[in-house]
Amino acid sequence: MAGDRYIDGAMEQRIQAELAGIEARERVRILLAVESGSRAWRFPSTDSDYDVRFLYVRSLEQYLSIEAVRDVIECPLEGDLDIGGWDLRKALQLMIKSNAVLIEWLTSPVRYRAQTRFAERLLELALSHCDPAALAHHYDRLARSSFAEIQSAEGPARFKTYCYALRAALALVWIRQLRQPAPMGLPRLLAVLPAGSSLRRAIDELVARKAQATEGDLSPRVAAIDDFLAECLETAAERPASIGSPAALADANAFFAAVLLAEGA
Repeated sequence: MAGDRYIDGAMEQRIQAELAGIEARERVRILLAVESGSRAWRFPSTDSDYDVRFLYVRSLEQYLSIEAVRDVIECPLEGDLDIGGWDLRKALQLMIKSNAVLIEWLTSPVRYRAQTRFAERLLELALSHCDPAALAHHYDRLARSSFAEIQSAEGPARFKTYCYALRAALALVWIRQLRQPAPMGLPRLLAVLPAGSSLRRAIDELVARKAQATEGDLSPRVAAIDDFLAECLETAAERPASIGSPAALADANAFFAAVLLAEGA
């Protein structure tokens, strides 16, 4: 991974060691490992965790066994490192349901591990079968949850909560306007707002103040941001009645088989 200003070099080495340890301990092969939290969203605080997420495959022998094998790997939180991953089978099951989190992992600006062709092909597959309405519903729920926390404070709110609400709301606006998945990072999401607007200035100022704060620090309420969030969430994004298709399932099955055979798993 090329240097990233939000990722400490020593921490990156620790993450690489942790990933290697997981492969040896769990007898898996990690195909993609990324940053998924505020550092990838481009608005970390001074004490933000590292949120590492990965996709892995097991051996073909394990997939053919009648014994159930867990499809997630969760590691104990150690200091500021939070690391966990999904079996590729689970990821593909979620993909056919237009899972927004998987698309975020595949488009993260910070990659610790990546088989490039694998990641590119899986992203192509996810984009070809994603339902914008399902993605909009996901971000609508995230934005509502964070905005409700802001409103319940009846005063200053956490910088973290403000930024979470903003990112989800901007992703929702992006999907509504462009009918396509939203980018992961906040700077790119700001493209849906008029350049030089008072709202963009307010957001830039909030993010700059968060960069000097801790995860628990509070921000005075920002009227322009509160108004934007309220307006964005005035109409709820409904969950689609059905998600997924036979074509998506067939493509996911073919992809899964191709990966296992190529890996010699």
